[in-house]
Amino acid sequence: MNTMQYFARQLALACLLLSVVALGGSLRASAAPDLFGNTQPEVADALPEADPTSPAQITRRAEDLAAERAKLALQIQQQAEDPAKGALLAGMDERLGQIELLLKAQLDLAELLTLQPEARAEDYQDEPSVFQLNTLYEQVASAGAAIREQQARLQAARERLQSLDSRVRETRAALADASKKNRAQREKAVQSAELAAREVREQVYLATLELTAAQRKAGLVESLETRIAVLRDRIAHGDSTIDSAIAPLLERERSLERTKADAERRLATADMRLAAAKQRYAKNPQPPAELLTVVEALTAYRDAIGQRISLATSELERLVSLRDIWRHWDALLRTSYTEEELASWQELAANQLSDTRLNQALRQGEATDLELRLQSLETRISQFPKDSQTRLVLEETGQVMHRLQSDLGVAERLLAADIRLIERFDKDLAELTGNVGLAQILSKAWNSSMAVWNFEITTIDDAPFTVGSLILGLLLFVVGLWASRLGAGAIGRVAVGRLKLDAGAAQAIQTFSFYAMLAAFTMLALRTIHFPLTAFAFLGGALAIGIGFGSQNVMNNFISGLILMLERPVRAQDVVEIDGAHGVIQKIGPRSTQIRSTDGRHIVVPNSFFLESNVVNWTLSDDLMRTKVSVGVAYGSPTRQVKQLIEEVIEAEPLVLNTPPANVIFDAFADNSLNFDVYFWVTARSPMSVRDVASRVRFRIDDVLREHNITIAFPQRDVHLNSSSPIEVRIVNDRAKDQS
Repeated sequence: MNTMQYFARQLALACLLLSVVALGGSLRASAAPDLFGNTQPEVADALPEADPTSPAQITRRAEDLAAERAKLALQIQQQAEDPAKGALLAGMDERLGQIELLLKAQLDLAELLTLQPEARAEDYQDEPSVFQLNTLYEQVASAGAAIREQQARLQAARERLQSLDSRVRETRAALADASKKNRAQREKAVQSAELAAREVREQVYLATLELTAAQRKAGLVESLETRIAVLRDRIAHGDSTIDSAIAPLLERERSLERTKADAERRLATADMRLAAAKQRYAKNPQPPAELLTVVEALTAYRDAIGQRISLATSELERLVSLRDIWRHWDALLRTSYTEEELASWQELAANQLSDTRLNQALRQGEATDLELRLQSLETRISQFPKDSQTRLVLEETGQVMHRLQSDLGVAERLLAADIRLIERFDKDLAELTGNVGLAQILSKAWNSSMAVWNFEITTIDDAPFTVGSLILGLLLFVVGLWASRLGAGAIGRVAVGRLKLDAGAAQAIQTFSFYAMLAAFTMLALRTIHFPLTAFAFLGGALAIGIGFGSQNVMNNFISGLILMLERPVRAQDVVEIDGAHGVIQKIGPRSTQIRSTDGRHIVVPNSFFLESNVVNWTLSDDLMRTKVSVGVAYGSPTRQVKQLIEEVIEAEPLVLNTPPANVIFDAFADNSLNFDVYFWVTARSPMSVRDVASRVRFRIDDVLREHNITIAFPQRDVHLNSSSPIEVRIVNDRAKDQS
């Protein structure tokens, strides 16, 4: 009896050992190597050097996972009679589904990184301006922040993986020491721990790919720094203009002015509503608590609007000083300054930095206080039923406060960007202030410079031609060019002011005067430095060949320019339309015409184009333009009242001309609406101005129709089903049809 018990015990232990080995093998098959060397021996031996983030390895793991899920699905079907085990297997399948989503995201990102080339500095053509320079600095800062964020996410995922790997080892050790009674529970713990570790391992791989993508998307900080160095060098050589840097500030200023004007209108309405609520509260001898809540809500509503106005006013005042920072930074980079200006700029930068940081602290305090007020308001809103008038007032107050919260958030971001801008300007000032002594070093090298100035390049007609002569000639030419522009501009102003010529004729006279004076100054410069004109003789052959090949188009455009200046079908400051693009003619030159489009682009058009193609001149004889606005109202609306209301809107709009009079047309009985068209005339010099007036008219028409409870129609469709007889449903057996 004892011998039989001994053999039975040994057999049971052998079966238990085999089951543990099988369970461990199935779990190891689902494991994947991590980034820390915590790899199972079987996988490590199979792929010792494989990159787990490569598309091939991701695809391999995805295929293995798909096969594993297929096997698990069969097991779930086989356990239909055991709900507990079926639920456990379903939970494992759901976890594997999450891992499958991670693998798909990894594969998409890995393939994108494989196809996308790395950014290089030479692939970009940056506009030489301090605004573009500051944009590159901001990209460096944001790229660094994005990379740091991805690195933090990757590090956090790695730490979670280490913790889960430790948990897996603990659960496996507990399984090895488990008794028969709690073995099933320990096996579940091992499976759960290994699945969690497997999922986090895939998260680590995905975070690694996202970090690589962040570095690639940022163009790499080294590439951005190279572009910054190139751009600073171009600005230092005078290739920049301050207008491109000031333009975003002007746009911010216009946006703030619009916000402030809208808030001021809302404030006037809020004051009237609050006064009416206070009057109702004062007249009631025993006012209910809800009436007091309405008064408090309207007070908060008015205060929030007033705070928006104060915020916009503060930002507008700050933009004035910020504009000086942009101008001074541009001058600093172009080395256009004096020592006294450097000292004043340093003081300005210090004051601006202090004021901006103070404003930032104030905005943060206001945002915190507003957050607390919003939480209190949400609590009060929840105390009233949905159809309560008091709740509607409170919700309206909440909307205004949320809008203020959004404005404060935008202001904080702009303040942070402005602080970084001022710090960059201050840093450049500090570096330059420490190198002011270079002027003394340059003054000591004056004698060496004079030696270079008197260096003889060649001899022409027994007269030395030196570096100084060349520089002097170029200087005289530049001065002549500047004087020619000033003189031609003065002649153009005289033509407009005293001779009463229009802008086109004045532009033509100014152009002819400029080239005549430039030719005279060029001859004077050559005469002053005693440069013989025979020195250009060796260029005669090449010049003749060039004229022979290129004179046809050049002369065509030159003669076309003369015809445009004399006939004047288009003139300077005219609004024209060419190939669907609208713009204002800036200048008619000898070869081409410069046009500034409505979206800010500069278009250079050969002069012959205006004589050979159809060109629409919107302002040839006058600035009158006719446009229309269409509106459709619902069927059943009083059509004559609609026409009368539209006419009143047109008469009240100051930008619409009374002569010629506007015309309201009942256009059609459409499918879903009664269509009205109103035609009216405006004075405008661009299509955008016409669209602006039309927009104002539409806004007013919408307001007036709402006031008179007239509905603006929208498309509607009615679908009718014939229910007099049952709907026939047929099931077709495609398999039987194929066999037949």
